[in-house]
Amino acid sequence: MKKHFFLLLFATLCFAAFSQENDQIMRVSARIGLNGSNVLLPRSMDNNMLAVPETFFPTTISSGNFSLSHSLKIGASAGLVFDFKLKDKLSLQTGIFYSLQRLGQVHSAVFNDNTDTHFSITTENTVKMHRLKVPLMVNYRFSQNSNSFIIGAGVFADCALGGDIAYDASAVVTSSTGAIQKYTASGNFDPFQKDMKHLYYNIVNDDYRNKYSLYNGNIYNRFDFGIVAELGYQIHNFYVGLHAEFGLLNMINEQFSGDNVREHNANFQLQLGYKIN
Repeated sequence: MKKHFFLLLFATLCFAAFSQENDQIMRVSARIGLNGSNVLLPRSMDNNMLAVPETFFPTTISSGNFSLSHSLKIGASAGLVFDFKLKDKLSLQTGIFYSLQRLGQVHSAVFNDNTDTHFSITTENTVKMHRLKVPLMVNYRFSQNSNSFIIGAGVFADCALGGDIAYDASAVVTSSTGAIQKYTASGNFDPFQKDMKHLYYNIVNDDYRNKYSLYNGNIYNRFDFGIVAELGYQIHNFYVGLHAEFGLLNMINEQFSGDNVREHNANFQLQLGYKIN
């Protein structure tokens, strides 16, 4: 993975050097920004599971004894943009970006098993992903002046360099005799690594921690491909814009979740840029 990153970095430097000699053909800009991430969750009704519609913004969805909520958390991005002039107002834009994406998830469930034992469980996950993105867009400038609105649309491909899931859960178990036991559980692992994921749990007020093997393999898929759009304004050498990315590939590994669950990455960005040449 490091070899791929340095290869892309070398290509970026070559593009920048090329642009110095071809000022009228290609422009180079540096950009930084803040982003908020979410997932789109089409989910089928299977084995009495919740049918979750697609959700684009922070939301809470509930059905019967199950609820699910997602919240945007602030991340950051930085990269270089290359604009190739096609016509007076049209350009082909590509680039390379590093993006830190963060997402909050809360799941709650209440159910009884065959022995009439009652379970009340709440889990809270904070997902962090380090991603390398390459967009390809066609942009249109409303004016050839140095100040102009810009709109664009196209596709992107990206790869996760790594990530982290911080898992925290609590459970209250009430037996058929009325006895109540409280548990807490926690874990921390890279969802893109194909290794054993472990959770550690204990009874409340008991310091002894038990180790539980959750899953052997990757939870999320590294690669994604999707559509991207932007709306921005160029002020001389400065740029400010809004960007939206929607992944088309299933982010969650089907071996982990089954083929009835799909998660699609969605990322919204506020970018600031400066034209280098």
